[in-house]
Amino acid sequence: MFSIRNLFLTVSAAALLFTSCDKDDDNNEIKVGDKEGILLVTFGSSYEAPQATFEGIDKSAKTKFAGEEIRWGYTSDIILNKLRQGNGEGSLKGKIIDNDTPEEALKLMIEEGYGKISVQSLHVIPGEEFDEMLETVEEIEALHEGVEISVGKPLLNSNEDLVAVAKALADKFSAQVAAGEPVLLMGHGTPHENDKKYAELEVELKKLYSNFFIGTVEGIGFDKGETSIGGILTKLSALELKSKNVTISPLMSIAGDHANNDMNADTGESDPAEQSWRERLVTAGYKVTDVMKGLGDYNEINAIWLSHLDEAKAKL
Repeated sequence: MFSIRNLFLTVSAAALLFTSCDKDDDNNEIKVGDKEGILLVTFGSSYEAPQATFEGIDKSAKTKFAGEEIRWGYTSDIILNKLRQGNGEGSLKGKIIDNDTPEEALKLMIEEGYGKISVQSLHVIPGEEFDEMLETVEEIEALHEGVEISVGKPLLNSNEDLVAVAKALADKFSAQVAAGEPVLLMGHGTPHENDKKYAELEVELKKLYSNFFIGTVEGIGFDKGETSIGGILTKLSALELKSKNVTISPLMSIAGDHANNDMNADTGESDPAEQSWRERLVTAGYKVTDVMKGLGDYNEINAIWLSHLDEAKAKL
């Protein structure tokens, strides 16, 4: 499903209604067609479990936009290189999976006659990766006159998005809410100004349940930054809890590398700075339950991403 290059079809001029012409990198003439398509863009993963998450998102998109061509692009060069070399995890080990970058996927779609393309970001916040994707889209449009590309916003873009995501998460963790147990969500974090989206989401979550806490892998300052696990432990210690039960879960599109290693691993490290969230919490006396699901595993969350895709399509 995701091996776009392997799906390349030779499109004859007689099969398309052409509107303009351009040239590819080898100076060959490219005729811009009138087909419309969708490109879903994610960071990617070499882990086995997230592939099912991607398949679920793909299925949801194909259900909502029945009959439309849907392609995928991975923004992580590291992930792409691992997959292309067969160095994935679990059942992916040894399998050569030839995914495309967004740039490669867009160029291929244009070569195949797609003149109108809706790109949907599956990123959580409009951060550095989203900005880089926008730059790629602008470069492609500049190279291919006549091609129209519209981009859908990431998950946490508007205030309405924040409210909707908070409600969905509160529903998903309703058992913990009812029991008064803390729920700790791990986001990635970024030096980008839109790192503030994590704090804004936590505000909306706490309106529904006060014991939601959002931390990030990039928490500023070990044990000092509010979004570090050290900062969260300080907040937990100030609570009067009925029990020492806590739940941890990724606030990322998938339960991939960070969720498995930074959040939930048994590293065996003695240095707290090298320990996972689980280990830090257990050392502090908490009983930890993990929910190893990415945001893309929740239909309610996928519906928000796809609503952004709807908005992007409407602009073409």
